[in-house]
Amino acid sequence: MPIAKPEERDVNGINLDALDKRIIAALSRNGRQPYREIARDLKVSEATVRQRVSRLTDSGLIRIAAVGNFIALGFDVVALIHLKVPPAYVDDYARRIAEYASVRFVSISFGSADIILQSLHTTMHSLHNFIRNEMPAQLPHITSVEVFPQVETLKSSWTWETWFGLEQEAGFPPASPIDDPE
Repeated sequence: MPIAKPEERDVNGINLDALDKRIIAALSRNGRQPYREIARDLKVSEATVRQRVSRLTDSGLIRIAAVGNFIALGFDVVALIHLKVPPAYVDDYARRIAEYASVRFVSISFGSADIILQSLHTTMHSLHNFIRNEMPAQLPHITSVEVFPQVETLKSSWTWETWFGLEQEAGFPPASPIDDPE
């Protein structure tokens, strides 16, 4: 089995290198940017970018999608909800909660909450109904609910180049110059 270079990471069987990360960073800034422009900026061929993006999407490592502004889209009530449930119900309840249309994300956690979710609603009444009526009717073993309405979002970042930069802070070497295999 070949050993990955220090600037490469094996993720889900895909060896992510500096070029993959730079392509992901470019797409995170503008998912509609033509591959031709990305290739020009990264000094590689358009075919290389197209093949890399295809490999990254086919493997499930990335998905190119629109990220909307909740408030501008009419969801005036956004809340983080922390749930405590008996251990035997955590996995099942997390999967079932993920099926709710109003739920944006679900995480299984540990500590003071077993399940953390974000829910979007058009009114406070809708949030109240979701927490007080819908969830208890479908998930009767919830033992505790803590709701954190998100009054103002100061940062919601999807800029991968920033996150990839964290590797350097953790002691990994900076990305090496990119050699186009084409």
